[in-house]
Amino acid sequence: MLVKKWRCTVCDELFDYDKKPATCPVCGVGQELFELVEVEVSENSIEKEVDIVIIGGGVAAVNAADVVSSKNKKARITIISKEKYLPYYRTRLTEILDTEIPMERLEIKKQSWYDERNIKLMLGEEVTSILSGEKAITLSNGEKIKYDSLVIASGARCFIPPFENKELENVRVIRELAETYEIIEVAKKSKKAVVIGGGVLGLEAAWGLKNLGLDVTVLEVMPRVLPRQLDEKGSDLLEKMIKEAGVNILTGVEIKGFAGEKKVEKVLLKDGKELEAELVIVSAGICPNKEFAISSGIKVNKGIIVNERMETSLKDVYACGDIAEYNGKIIGLWQVAMEQGKVAGANICGDEKLYVEQIQPLNFEGMNTQLLSIGNIKSEADSKEAVVDYNNDKNYYRKFFFENESLAGALLIGDTAKSVAIMKAVREKTRKVQILGKIYN
Repeated sequence: MLVKKWRCTVCDELFDYDKKPATCPVCGVGQELFELVEVEVSENSIEKEVDIVIIGGGVAAVNAADVVSSKNKKARITIISKEKYLPYYRTRLTEILDTEIPMERLEIKKQSWYDERNIKLMLGEEVTSILSGEKAITLSNGEKIKYDSLVIASGARCFIPPFENKELENVRVIRELAETYEIIEVAKKSKKAVVIGGGVLGLEAAWGLKNLGLDVTVLEVMPRVLPRQLDEKGSDLLEKMIKEAGVNILTGVEIKGFAGEKKVEKVLLKDGKELEAELVIVSAGICPNKEFAISSGIKVNKGIIVNERMETSLKDVYACGDIAEYNGKIIGLWQVAMEQGKVAGANICGDEKLYVEQIQPLNFEGMNTQLLSIGNIKSEADSKEAVVDYNNDKNYYRKFFFENESLAGALLIGDTAKSVAIMKAVREKTRKVQILGKIYN
């Protein structure tokens, strides 16, 4: 059966046909980036009393529970999360730095949604081990919970490099809601902040702190900002705009560590320079939360290894989201976690649903600009097939990369009005003459 849904083309979240939101509650983009799609809803259902345990409280966990509950009304589902909040939109954590958002708008689903679907929430609880032989998990309080199928969606934590004195107070990361609220209180009492990491999360954090009135400096170890998502001209333009927005940025720097009495007071660089800071945000990648599962004998590498059905090496145990390693990769994106959760839930119920990798866009809004990057972004030296629009004075840049006369990638800075058509064209490898006609006519 096909039903109409509104789809956010940036994060892939789906919304009911009669409830098109003004902005996406997941990634914050406006209505212009929504498209109407027809989604196939499986009418296959089973009536079987089974115990499904889901470890984690993120979007992968919620989507796995959603699919199982829709296909098997008799399933007893338990979601175990170490956080004390209902599962929420983690993508909005940097947004709440300078914007008050009610908790009900952060929640992925309301409490009533879980109640109606026989989904038990165990919040503020941590899983310490998996007893695969007994088909059970144990909690930090010693409680043992049995399962017929287990979904590991325990996510990841922020990686903090081995900086000197990284344990000083107010050296922080933005990954969980409680700590983000704490960061806001620290920021209100601070004048200078340093953000380590010039990726999207780092830039969003820097923009939020700047809007709170802090003097903010971004430190990026790479020689230019967003080197994997932008070419050199794009990086130069974005760096210029960051500075014009009132945020300092230093690229190609190496951090030694921090100094201070109990609380951080300075960031120390390896070249001997020192930066004053009462608050430091580290945004340097993620580490999957896999430690509790290793003793079970589950196959791990960077994360827990899964196949295209999201199955792990243990029978009836699935993994999805930031903990799951598929084809040697952990993507760490909301839309990937969402889809993997759906795949895990469907296969638990006996469907044959396979995860298919898709080209994912990078979207950024802040520093008084908007940015989109998708697909194969090649270096300047390899851009013979590229079509370019550039205006340094107007902070405007569009570049389209073609391979064999088909659109392979695109980057937009300053004007993302035609993002929907461009993202679709990259994914479908639209012919050059067709996409340029849509963009320029």
